[in-house]
Amino acid sequence: MLAVYGRDILSGLDHIKARITSTFGSILKMDSTKKITKKLSGIAEGTALWLTSVSNEKGQILISVLTAQEGPALDIMATDLVRRYSNAGVAPPRLLYVDCDCCREGRGQTKLKERFGGWPELVVKLDIYHFVRRLASGCTKDTHPLYPVFMAKLSSCIFEWDRGDVALLRQAKREQLRQEGVPGITENLVDPQITKEELALHCRRQTRGEQQTIVMIVQLLNESIGVKGRDFLGVPLLDQERMQHIWQVQQRRVKCIQDEPGVLLYRHTGTTTKAGIVLPNYRCARGSTSLESFHLHVNRFIPGTSANSLNFQLYLLEGPGP
Repeated sequence: MLAVYGRDILSGLDHIKARITSTFGSILKMDSTKKITKKLSGIAEGTALWLTSVSNEKGQILISVLTAQEGPALDIMATDLVRRYSNAGVAPPRLLYVDCDCCREGRGQTKLKERFGGWPELVVKLDIYHFVRRLASGCTKDTHPLYPVFMAKLSSCIFEWDRGDVALLRQAKREQLRQEGVPGITENLVDPQITKEELALHCRRQTRGEQQTIVMIVQLLNESIGVKGRDFLGVPLLDQERMQHIWQVQQRRVKCIQDEPGVLLYRHTGTTTKAGIVLPNYRCARGSTSLESFHLHVNRFIPGTSANSLNFQLYLLEGPGP
């Protein structure tokens, strides 16, 4: 059965190549993982340590490569991507979200920026998820009772919701409660009924700006280091010395996580009607979370714990498909 499966994939190889190489995007995300390459077995074991992928704002994969290292080995991948856009006459992408090597203040271009030198106007941004995770590493433990509250407040320091979108969603929720016969409907009653999933689907959000973000994070850290940052047993949420060092390093990245002016990060994907009110549905192009989900999917698609070089590549070709 595995042999038949392999022949079926190889018979459509030209179509797979054409589909992948005809995919483009204006907002790209790049991420690497080691988990998948651990499944390489046989003579191919240890020949590749990283799988690096690039996707667009729609979650489509432009390219995935296996490399022995993350650095110079990606030069060919970057060069091929630049050439693909040029040969197809497609406008270069405007943004690239990464988890490291995003910016270098006052010390010239980063290696990543040099790697995509064929796109001089490309803006490289740090994925906000990784920025948040770096700050979260200053917590004593993620099982601390105040950890979820701290993470929610940290997100609020970085993002603000679009007031118009939130107002429309509140109106729909209020009308829904009214139709259900709930008396005395107030804002305090409506807001708890709005789920995180509904906010993410129907409401856009934007970054607050560098200075405001820094001020709000500093206030949050000062508050969390004090008495309010301890649980009922007196255990502190933050490791003060470690967090001070982390913030000192990461503060310079706040500028890098801000939304790029003039770039639309939300795409209208449809509508949903709640209690007679039409709510827009949005898909966000910010960050590389979708790409990490793709890597998780591919890792699961490769069955078992090992695969030889041929089957491994066949799974990679077929797994991302529809």
